[in-house]
Amino acid sequence: MQQEKIPTIIIVGAGLGGLSLYHALIKNKDKKEFNVKIFERESSPTDRWQGYHIGLTNYGTQSLLNCIPSSIASNLPKAMPNPIPGVETHGITINDQVGNVLLAPPAKPYKDVYELAKISRGLSSIITYRDRLRDVLLEGVPVQWNKKCVKYVETQEGVWVSFEDGSQEFCNILVGADGINSPIRKQKLPELQIFNYGITHVCADISVPKHLMDKMNKINGNILACKILGTKGDSSFMISRFIPIEQEQNDKKDEPHYRVTLAYSYPSELDNVDVESDKVKVDDNDPASVIEHVKRLIRTLRPDCELTDLLLELWDLAPKTIPNDPIKFPFKTYNPVQRRMMQDIDPMSIKSWTSSRVVLLGDAAHAMSPVLGLGANNAIQDADKLSQALLKYTDNNISFIKEYEKEMLKRTSADVLKSRTVTFKTSTPIGPFGVFIRDSILKVMNIMINFYNFADSLIFNN
Repeated sequence: MQQEKIPTIIIVGAGLGGLSLYHALIKNKDKKEFNVKIFERESSPTDRWQGYHIGLTNYGTQSLLNCIPSSIASNLPKAMPNPIPGVETHGITINDQVGNVLLAPPAKPYKDVYELAKISRGLSSIITYRDRLRDVLLEGVPVQWNKKCVKYVETQEGVWVSFEDGSQEFCNILVGADGINSPIRKQKLPELQIFNYGITHVCADISVPKHLMDKMNKINGNILACKILGTKGDSSFMISRFIPIEQEQNDKKDEPHYRVTLAYSYPSELDNVDVESDKVKVDDNDPASVIEHVKRLIRTLRPDCELTDLLLELWDLAPKTIPNDPIKFPFKTYNPVQRRMMQDIDPMSIKSWTSSRVVLLGDAAHAMSPVLGLGANNAIQDADKLSQALLKYTDNNISFIKEYEKEMLKRTSADVLKSRTVTFKTSTPIGPFGVFIRDSILKVMNIMINFYNFADSLIFNN
């Protein structure tokens, strides 16, 4: 009797979604065995800075734990240390331009990621080091580096995948997990276009001394994420962990330092306006000029207050040049501070998807605004859902892909549009009356959310 041939799955993209899918397929091999190959366009794991702090929700962590084996899960505390009781609260506050709290949704306490994943009501999250999470997920994965996919050819038998170096690979299923500029999506769904917000976004990971962390805590208490709304369409965002950075022995500091992700968003039209009498050229290849540009905008658009002074101090800490000594640099890799356009992809903005042996997940299918922090969570949920769908694979039947795409499109399109709506609402310039209305609505929402949470917990505890 002829032995059944093991089908091959190629994953293009070794980000959080692609790596989670790889682990899930290997984990489930006793149910359905695949020959899984994963390719990445970057030349090495340290080729590019793999992101800042992110919040993984209870739904994202549920899917992550579904995907990964226990050997990988045991290393998750490297990327998402357990919350420190009484020291940090994994939630968010929304503040006005002088630091007054407008909205502070209650955060359910939990002791670790396993307890978080069991929360089935509401939305809770754990602040995670995205770069370290990727390092954890890379453990034991035979990624083939420096392999940029340029096109594919689909046949009745499978898919031929072509790479920039001239090589080709054959597979039964091709998974595009290759980001917002995915060549696979552009070929599969050329009509699915990127939507530009007209909003510029600047991010930096900074090393913050304790005395400045104390100033931050006066604004948002021990809550780890803080969104600060301006009145000119600009907003600031700070997200941190109250865990000191481990310094090198030869890098002595007088006080503990903490890793903080800092972001500033503003209408892109302000890039074309002289915010001061002297015109200063902004060069995205020169981090120092971008940082000075952000500081000029903050000084111009924000009121004179303690919070504005703190924001300027924090942006002064952003690396202005590429560090020459990576040993002393606390994050070991470096992402230049640049202006980036805020963009998304609504997967349901086209009339229909044609299900085939080529399938998408993560930003390749549904990139979204970072404002609500749902992008990474959806990519990991995609990996979980697709891995379960692939258990139904047969050579002559790929209807399971249609089932996966139906669920994915409904879930992610809703989150894309929700994130887009919130982004536009927080990026619209408003006058004094608009500020009063906005702040009043958020304060009423804050009362209602906290009352609902109290009533909900009282009912379910009893």
